Amino acid sequence: MNPKIYVYKMVVDNGGAPCVWHGLLSLAICKPMIRKSADEGDFIFGFGGRSRFSKEPLIYIAKVTAKPKADDYYTLPKYENRPDCIYHKVGDEARLKADAHFHNKSDERKKDVGLHFENAHVLLSNDFRYFGDEATADYKNQFPLIKDMVEKIRQGARVNHSPERYDELKELMSQTWRNNSEKQIGKPTHLDRSLVCNK
Repeated sequence: MNPKIYVYKMVVDNGGAPCVWHGLLSLAICKPMIRKSADEGDFIFGFGGRSRFSKEPLIYIAKVTAKPKADDYYTLPKYENRPDCIYHKVGDEARLKADAHFHNKSDERKKDVGLHFENAHVLLSNDFRYFGDEATADYKNQFPLIKDMVEKIRQGARVNHSPERYDELKELMSQTWRNNSEKQIGKPTHLDRSLVCNK
């Protein structure tokens, strides 16, 4: 069975979602439906949305290589210093950490993790290519089906693809890996960490 490929448009790229830190990409806040349904082996494509990006560039591609239990991400020492690990347990309740880098201007717990971590699905990848502020929309010149899909996405993610579009996504991924040996090519596009990624 072929792995699923999730495609969505990002409203902001400020290092929160995805978070690339010490060679590991994580998606722990924002995009709750993708985080819930994606499994190890699936792929995620994040493109820039038109509101804060020009020309809908390809921000990142990641293969999901791990999906830890929610309790693990928010309680194990190996994750606690990651910039997107912004919640901790108080009793059985999710609380924003005092030094949280993201989502510290409004209460985003329901979408991020749930009030009691019931929605705290986390995707990890050590097999990714993240472009950030080096992202381009060059893919539109070669992949018309991807171009058409990305330009039509408004909200949510696309995961059901025709065989032809699925093949284009696989080829875009193969080219991206062939042309970029480093996992992280650029830095986050936006410096403002107060921007919320799920609006």
